[in-house]
Parts: sequence; C-alpha cells; structure tokens
Amino acid sequence: DMYIRQQELQPLPPWDSERVFFSATQWFAGLLADVASATQTIYLQTYIFTLDTVGGPLLQSLCAAAERVVKVCLIVDGVGSAGALTVLQKKLAASNAQLHVYNPLPWAWVSSHLERNEKAFRFFRRLLRVNNRQHSKLCLIDNQQAWIGSFNITDDHIENNGRGMDWKDGGVRVTGARCELLREFFEAVWFDDEKKLSPRFLFHPITNFSAMLRKRRLRVILQSLYAAKKRIWIVSAYFSPVRRIVGALKKASRRGVDVCIMVPAYSDVAFFPALSSTYYADLLRAGVKIYEYETGILHAKWMIIDGGVMIGSSNMNHRSQLHDIELDVQIFSDEAIKSISDDFARSVGGARQITLKNINRFYAWLLVVGQIPRLLRYWL
Repeated sequence: DMYIRQQELQPLPPWDSERVFFSATQWFAGLLADVASATQTIYLQTYIFTLDTVGGPLLQSLCAAAERVVKVCLIVDGVGSAGALTVLQKKLAASNAQLHVYNPLPWAWVSSHLERNEKAFRFFRRLLRVNNRQHSKLCLIDNQQAWIGSFNITDDHIENNGRGMDWKDGGVRVTGARCELLREFFEAVWFDDEKKLSPRFLFHPITNFSAMLRKRRLRVILQSLYAAKKRIWIVSAYFSPVRRIVGALKKASRRGVDVCIMVPAYSDVAFFPALSSTYYADLLRAGVKIYEYETGILHAKWMIIDGGVMIGSSNMNHRSQLHDIELDVQIFSDEAIKSISDDFARSVGGARQITLKNINRFYAWLLVVGQIPRLLRYWL
C-alpha cells in the first residue's frame, strides 16, 4: 500500500528552524519550557525514563499539561524504563494522561492492564519480542516543534552530576510542517501498526519501524556512503556495524574520501569498546581514521556525509539495524551543520587516534576479549 500511494505525495520541505544542543542541561531546560507552553498535544517517547532530578520535574510538567486538557501520550520501553513503570502509570492515570509500555518484560505484570491479550498469550508474545526495544527519543509538541537526539530522560546525562565522567550527547530542536512525519511515527509505535506510516517515509527514511523501512534505511545509507566525495564523519556510541557498512566505509576511504569515526574509550556498556576494537585493524588498513573519545562517556549518534547530517538515536551497530526502533532526522541549515561539524572537529582534536602501530601495542588484549561479544554481535 505504501508503494501504491507513493505517487500521491511529494517530499516535505526542510525544517522551519533547527537548533542543535550538546549540553544536557540546556536540552532539558528547553524541553521543559516547550512542554509547559503546549496547548494541544504532547507526544513523548524514550528508552529510559528515570524518576530523578530530570525525570521527576518532567513527569510533573506532563501531568500539569494533561490537567489543563492537553493530550499527553508517553511511550517508554519496558526494559529501559522498567524501574519507573509503577509510578508513571499511577501519576499519569491520575492526570488523564496516557501511557504505553513498549514490549514489557514477560514477567512485568505491572503493565498488564494496558493490554487486552490473554495472560498466557501475552507472556509468550513478550518472550519472543524481548530483544526488540523502543530506543528512539522524541518529544513532539502541538505537532509543530520536536526534540530528537540521544538524550534519555535521566540526569545521568547532566554535566557535572558528581557521578564520574560526563556524557557526550547531541540533539536538535526542529519546527515546521515536516513534524507531520514525526506524528505518524509516534502513532505507528503507539498502535504497533506500520499502516500509520504514509508513503512519505519512502522519501524520508528516518526510522526502521517496519521490515521494509529497515531495508530502505540501510539502502539509503549505503547509497550515501558510496556517493560520498569529500567526507564521512561518524559518531557512534556503540560501534559494531553490519558487514555491508564496513565494506562501504573501506571503499570510500580507498577512493580518497575523508572517513573519520569517533567511538568511546569508556562506555556505559562495559564490553562495547572491546567489541568495537575488533573492527579497527580492518578499517585502518583501508585508510579509515579512528578516534577514541576519552573525555567522558560518548553517547552521541550522528553521521556527516559531505554536506548532509543525520542525528538521532541510531547507533552504527546490529541492534539499531536489526532489532530496535530508532529515529533520526536530517538537518539542512548551514548554521546547524556547521555546529555539528565544529563539535566533531573539537572532539576529535582531544581524542586518542588509533593507528595500526598503537593498536598492536595497547589493544592486543581487547582484540582477544572483543571476540567473545563479536560472536554475539547480531543481538548487540
């Protein structure tokens, strides 16, 4: 149906405005201000929602919006937000806001009343889908302004929070008619129904919600990599790309494209630096430049190909490609693109460059350890 109706629609125009954020403090302050000013709808979805110094005030603001007759709908992941489900349900229901828990754990009966399936069927359905998570981050307000990026609803991302290293994230606030795509995406996840997506998603492959869109998204990325002429700059918190992406990066580097990848030296997922290191030698031999970010925990996700930028929740790993629901948006303004390019250049300038020489000296043990998760990379 999507292909049949494709001819009826044209691509949407660029965003009316784009503002890039690298500071979690500024991000959440701006998000709270927009939530407080909402007059019609607030559609929020996230992987992690924690009831801390970030999630607590945001939940209060959502409830206050619902009480002033704004339609508030919240989607959280059944694993990422498991610890907050009971409180979220209670407070949102009391304010006439709505909650959808995406793929709760099979034994998480706290959200059972949100589903109509029989208990036995529900248990086995959840068990079969336990590896599929809702990883996207979106807040769509009045269908006019949207917040998309890598920020979860948690104060772990806040700078100088006293818990050790700061997190490096990125996101963008956008406005305009293009937000219609984001409304369709939210409703598709809410109802678990890909028919909510219009043919526009063939022009704008910003998500991998359906099997067809997963293939479409990969095809578009590969086409962009093969067509790159000057640069491919990638930031990925969890770097374990599928084979075809690795091949495209190597070919681009060998034809003279500046292929530069920044990955974390330290990760909230302890084994991932070791897993990522198993890709280094192959890429380095093709001329790809690799940097490990050491200043904090790298959690940002974006890709710059020549003059185009995609930013959102997708990592360059098997999970984002095969299992999780992701959301990324393209940005267009020279100012926003320059902001992201400059941040990448600054970050790379302070990172450790990995070379074939130092990989043999410092990373031999990682290469051994990393082979274990690499065997399981399909699920990672």
